[in-house]
Amino acid sequence: MQSAHIQTTPSNERAPDAAAEAERLAALLEGRRAELSALQEEFREFKERYARTVGGRLAELAEVEAEIRRAEARLAGLEADEEDEEGRPDFEGTAPSAAPGKGGLRKLFWSVARMFHPDHAADEEEARRRHRIMAEASRAYRDGDVESLSTLLDDEQLQSYCASAARDEVPEDAAARLVYLKEELITIEFGIKRLRQDRLYHLMLSTADEARHGRDALAEQAATLTRKIAKARNRLAHLS
Repeated sequence: MQSAHIQTTPSNERAPDAAAEAERLAALLEGRRAELSALQEEFREFKERYARTVGGRLAELAEVEAEIRRAEARLAGLEADEEDEEGRPDFEGTAPSAAPGKGGLRKLFWSVARMFHPDHAADEEEARRRHRIMAEASRAYRDGDVESLSTLLDDEQLQSYCASAARDEVPEDAAARLVYLKEELITIEFGIKRLRQDRLYHLMLSTADEARHGRDALAEQAATLTRKIAKARNRLAHLS
């Protein structure tokens, strides 16, 4: 009788421990979700400003430089490299309808599409996650946002994020709820980590720091790009 009582007591004690830990994780998860949401909104606003101020100029400069290389190749009697993928999408309907820039930007977009296209999804939930990533890739392509496309392509953990199981309902069982909350917390923590590793995010931080000292870093970068574009066009005119 005594041994039976000893065996049942730990089992009875584990349930409230799991429930208490689940409550703690639920509160932590709520806070981290709010943090991620605030970071995403701040980052979204910065990327929109970056695209308006810098993105188009970057794409224009890349296009002029590509024209210079083709002109130099013609003068040297060489065949310029053809952009085989130009206007010939591997995934029908994936490419954005309007986009500044060509060549390297388009190839970068296709590289992202090959990695994250929804057709590669194992289930509907993964397909939705891949659709969200491709929506961001399409936005970056339209805006000439090379940094965001490169970040998507270089992020080795993002495929794991795509494939992570996600459930709409939280399990009622304490132990199962604890596992669910841990998985959700890992996903949110990964989202925060990925955002903070983005090169544009670091640019956002440095731009904010410059603004505190009375400088507009994006406007200065845009002015520098404008001068480079003018020089490149002059060079192209002399080659034509």
